[in-house]
Order: sequence, then C-alpha cells, then structure tokens
Amino acid sequence: MEKSTIYLCCLIFLCLFTLNLEAQTLDRKLLTWERKTINIGAVLEEKGPVETVFYAVNLNLEDILFTDVVTDCGCTTVDFTKDTLATDKIGSIRVRFDPDHRGGEFSKVIIVRTNEDIYGDTLYLEGINMPIPENKEMAYPHRIGNLGFRLSAINMGNVFTNEPKVKYVEVHNFGRDTVALNTHQEFLPDYIQVSMEPAQLQSDQRGLLLLTYDGAIKGDLGYFDESLNLTLNDNEQLSLRLMTVVYEHFAPVPKSMEKTVPRLGLSEMEIDFKEISSNRKVSKTIFITNLGRENLLIKKLTSTCSCLDLNVSKTEIEAGERAELNIEFDPKGRRGIDHKHITLFSNDPINPVKTIIIKSSIK
Repeated sequence: MEKSTIYLCCLIFLCLFTLNLEAQTLDRKLLTWERKTINIGAVLEEKGPVETVFYAVNLNLEDILFTDVVTDCGCTTVDFTKDTLATDKIGSIRVRFDPDHRGGEFSKVIIVRTNEDIYGDTLYLEGINMPIPENKEMAYPHRIGNLGFRLSAINMGNVFTNEPKVKYVEVHNFGRDTVALNTHQEFLPDYIQVSMEPAQLQSDQRGLLLLTYDGAIKGDLGYFDESLNLTLNDNEQLSLRLMTVVYEHFAPVPKSMEKTVPRLGLSEMEIDFKEISSNRKVSKTIFITNLGRENLLIKKLTSTCSCLDLNVSKTEIEAGERAELNIEFDPKGRRGIDHKHITLFSNDPINPVKTIIIKSSIK
C-alpha cells in the first residue's frame, strides 16, 4: 500500500511538472524582428571591424527587457538596448564583427534572451571574411594588365530568377597608377551590374569587384560562359571570364497540389549506345510525359556537346499526354568511352530540371 501511494505521488508530480513546462512554452512572449539574418557581405581584414544592427519591436501587452545576449565567437561582440521595451517600442542589438586571419564564409550565432523568453531568439550574422594574404604575388597570380586576381575566371555559381546574386571578387593593383571603373560601361549587359570598393584603387592596394547578376533580366536558363568587358578610368578594357548557371525559381508546392501542377516524366534518363563506330551517327527516341494536370512546358533543351542534335515534337504537353524527344549523336573524331549530358528545363515546380546521360564506347 505504501509503495502504491509513493508511486501515485510521483506520477502526479511528473504530470504537474510536464504541464508547468508546457505552460512556460506556450507563455513565451517573443519580440518581432525586422530581420533575423543579416549578411554584411565581404569583409576585408585591413578595413577593420564591421558593425550592423538588428531591430525588434515589442507587440505584446507585457513589457520586455533584454536580459542576456551571447555570441558563439569572440570575434563577434554585441551592445543592446538596456531600457524596458513597452508595447510597440523598438529595441536594438548592435553587432560588431572583427575580422581575423581565418578566411571564407561565416555564419555567427547570436542568442537573445528576455524576461519573457528564457529560451531566447536566434539571430545570424553572415558574410565572407577575406584576410590579408601573406604573399601578394602568390595570392593573385592571374594578371590582367596591372590588376591581379586569384583565379583566371569568375564563377557566379547558381543564380535563381527570384533575386539577383552578388559575387565579391578580390583584386589587387600592382601598378603605380590609381585604377577605377569608368562611370559609363558601354559593353556591360543589362542583367549585370558592377562596382568597385573602394571606388578608386590606389597603387599596391587590395579591393573588391562587386558583380550583381539578375537571372530574371537575363531571360534565359542554363549554363553560360561569358566574357565581361569593363572600361577603366584610362579607357583601357578589362576582360573577365564569367561562368554562371541560371535556374528558374519556384515557390514550394503544397502536398495537396503535387498531382495538380505540371510534372515532368521521362521514359529513360540514361541511354547507352554501347559500342559504336566513329563514322556512323546513332539516334534514340525517348518520351516526355506530363504526369500532372496542368500543361507542362519544355522551356529549354541543352547539351554538353554540339555533337548532339536534339528535336522535341512539341514544347507544350497537356495532362496525360507525351512528346517525343529524338536524340542524334555524331561520334565523328571521337574515340574511347564517352559520356554526354542533356538537360531539360521545364515548368515542373517540384523537379524543374532533369538530366539525361548519354553513354557510348566509340571505335
């Protein structure tokens, strides 16, 4: 009997404790932040610390007070509003990032606790740390005139059509004269914007080229290897190689809509021609099927080689219908094991891009 009583008391205590924890979780009074993530871009070590501010408003009926703000790195320090935030009042967290010798992208975590939220909100400070190189000649081996770059080409990476992408490119002036970009860039396409920080690059000074690439304005999809021609202050031309892959952005599709939206289906995603002669063209026809209820649009077909000839019977496919994709491969001048890729871009919001692999052994 005594053991049963003790067991019952323990059970009641655990239930009350659990309910109390749930009540605390439900009773959290959170601040509404303007932004929870701030990207400060590229940070050159020689420029010193960089500061930014997170703002939050109290939309609760209760007063809120910052009680503790901590960071995950000694390179990041904070200062915050000490006054009590009444309803509709705005508070701030000022963050200072001090760059060091460790280079690369970073994401610093800032935990903000208040008298009404013991768990804390999480803020993120992101950017790219660019330390001072120990050897300038080795750090910037690729020269164009008197300007030194780390690489011979600029890789923008993946660019989506919903927002422009910014790329930071280090540049060092090895010449004696000041270098700046001409205010008028005659040969710059409308989907690319370029600026330089600082605006004037002194002799033996490092700076940044800021390239902004707008995929929506580009109006095309796929891989692009372009030549970017910039005019400098002395009217000299700076030619840069720019590589980019542009993808269309699609909003997440609710589970209930997955069978309604256009869906791209392929009868084969790998074609093996096996052993073939280099003197004879080979071909294969596969089928593209619309597995959804809305019309499927084939927006673009690309391949990794001009030796592939692609023909699709139609680019708009109704629900349940299919189109033929004829693939002709000309192996002339090739020998050995060969792999090629075909990429399809469509309006399927779940899998808008699909790749077909073409394999063969050429004799």
